[in-house]
Amino acid sequence: MIYGFFGSIPGCPHNRGNHALRGNGKTLSLTFIGYLDAQRGRHVISNYKTSFSEYVPVEEIARMVVEENVRDTTILITEMQVYLNSLGVNSGDLKEFIGSVVGQSRKRNTDIHYDTQRYGDIHPRLRVQTDRAFLPRKFHRDGEPCSLDRCEEEHIIYLFQHDPYLNDEVIRLNAGAFTDLYNTDEIIAVPKKKPKRRKKEV
Repeated sequence: MIYGFFGSIPGCPHNRGNHALRGNGKTLSLTFIGYLDAQRGRHVISNYKTSFSEYVPVEEIARMVVEENVRDTTILITEMQVYLNSLGVNSGDLKEFIGSVVGQSRKRNTDIHYDTQRYGDIHPRLRVQTDRAFLPRKFHRDGEPCSLDRCEEEHIIYLFQHDPYLNDEVIRLNAGAFTDLYNTDEIIAVPKKKPKRRKKEV
């Protein structure tokens, strides 16, 4: 399965209202799904540090995926758009990576889950192959939506499913109960852009 967790999805009814566009729980939701798999005894790797997964830089994860060197594993990739952008728009490397992601998830019992800020930041070829698109929304305990990127109050994350669409949230997460699972202040390193392939001279 391939799951995507998005900060905003244009046109989605759940996207309406006075909600924060950043800090809305997308990485928390991504991490929680991976944590559930780890609790079931499944191997989990991620490009950010958690208390339950094996940390692997995103370039290495991509190499493992392309070379089909991963099986029976859940892969968590935060800030997916950063890696996709490093490959170049519509480049051969990008198409190879997306094709490998889809193939791995189908044939090798590998689940690949990612998050990104905006729905449009993900290449259309990967979006259409994403089995579930989720949109987390951040609320205060009194049920009022939180409109601040950084807020000191306690929060509940409502995880909505955009595609296939479900009207009600699929789960509610107490944000404070899972802060020990990962470092919310970690900054994800920007991968180096690969040099452009030279065209062969005729």
